[in-house]
Amino acid sequence: MGILDGESKKARVGMERQDERLRSLSEANDRLMAKNHALAKALTRATQELTKAKAQLNQLAGPPMTFATMIRVHAANTDEQGVQHASAEVISGTRRMIVPVAANVQASRLEAGRTVLLNENMVIVDQHDTDTLGSVRTVRQVLDDGRLLVADSGGNVTLVRRAGTLAKENVNTGDRVSVDSSVRFALTLIPVEDDADLVLEETPDVTFDDIGGLDEQIERIRDAVQMPFLHRELFERYDLKPPKGVLLYGPPGNGKTLIAKAVANALAEGSGAGSGVFLSVKGPELLNKFVGESERLIRMIFRRARERAADGRPVIVFIDEMDSLLRTRGSGVSSDVETTIVPQFLSELDGVESLDNVMVIGASNRIDMIDPAVLRPGRLDVKIRVERPKAKQAEQIIRHYLTDDLPLTPGIEAKALTSVLVADIYAVSEHRHLCDVCDEHGQWSPVYLADVVSGAVLKNVVDRAKTKAVKISIESSEPAAIGVNLLAKAVQEEFEETRDAVLDADPVQWSRINGFEAGHVTRIRPTAQ
Repeated sequence: MGILDGESKKARVGMERQDERLRSLSEANDRLMAKNHALAKALTRATQELTKAKAQLNQLAGPPMTFATMIRVHAANTDEQGVQHASAEVISGTRRMIVPVAANVQASRLEAGRTVLLNENMVIVDQHDTDTLGSVRTVRQVLDDGRLLVADSGGNVTLVRRAGTLAKENVNTGDRVSVDSSVRFALTLIPVEDDADLVLEETPDVTFDDIGGLDEQIERIRDAVQMPFLHRELFERYDLKPPKGVLLYGPPGNGKTLIAKAVANALAEGSGAGSGVFLSVKGPELLNKFVGESERLIRMIFRRARERAADGRPVIVFIDEMDSLLRTRGSGVSSDVETTIVPQFLSELDGVESLDNVMVIGASNRIDMIDPAVLRPGRLDVKIRVERPKAKQAEQIIRHYLTDDLPLTPGIEAKALTSVLVADIYAVSEHRHLCDVCDEHGQWSPVYLADVVSGAVLKNVVDRAKTKAVKISIESSEPAAIGVNLLAKAVQEEFEETRDAVLDADPVQWSRINGFEAGHVTRIRPTAQ
């Protein structure tokens, strides 16, 4: 019995050891399977990356493709096996060619005027949309077969086909279309723009009495503009031709636009033939991405001026920001569009001499950027610099906005508050020290608030004080008085904003725009706090 028990015990132990060994082997097998699975995934990822890299390499090493303009399908047929054999007439650059069409490209879907892609073997492999860029031409005539007679800005007429995208469009005489560089296709119909929005026609309500601190400039522009209109007989008696144009230039915010509007208002009041007309144009709005459009807009402006002046009414054509439109040719700015815009403007300006009732007034912050041909005598004859206001002029300007009919501190008149305000703004002291600037010679100079003040800044300071008074009145439910404290806070806020703007500005551009007299500024540094 004992022997049997011993044998049985040994058998159990052996079985347990065998089970344990099997579990170990099973666990090892699981681990190996997991490793194999991970290796398989890693191998798959590596294969994918290699495939992607190979594709990228093949793309980089592939031959270049060529763009062409589709003219028409030259020939097309399908053989017994259903394989397409087609060719098409295309233009690539200046080359007119007949090229095969790839079997995967349906020749029936190739449209005239569309852009097609040619491979290295000069086979059409793909078709793209019609190019949306091109020269703008005016439709002179629509022929019975759909072709168009179009004219450029010089009046030169060209016969063109319609691109496929334009084939179903209703095109009429006078419409504008974009034309491809090969001058064979009218590509797209240019939407009609409301040109009236570009030219604001009005009789301004601004008078010379509304302008303060610019007595000298007002007298000069009256002599140049108002006097020739109002005293024609005397000018004829002395054989004196009035100037064609006037340029108002100087730092921004000092009343150039106000002067032009006041002139128009004065002419309207003094004209015996009816009210005068003020055509206001912003230079940047005349710049158009389409070739020939800016020139067309210039012609449109002067045509409208001639129409308004035909009945004897004085017409002022005011072009704001003239430097953006009439830049020096060859400067490389604006993609050299000035090479066509400047001659068109000069042509129109030279034609003004036939009409005694049209005067061109331009305004610019950067006279150095305007083409010299525009500034020569016989065109913009009179050039008036509108300087920054000095303390005396500043008092005149402020008195237009700070008046005795406002809720002022009891016992203090507007004149006294104006004097205190001007003294604060024009103080040459540390609390009005904006920054220091360095010129091209390495010389540092201090810049104070007075050095950059303008008529617009002065108005803004008074408006800040008025706004503060309104807020206090709302909070307290009682009218708040405008006094020295509110004006001082307004000046301080204007000073801090101006200082931050100057420190963030490009030194060279800032000095040129602001007409800074310390030479070409190369560096700007903050003041020591």
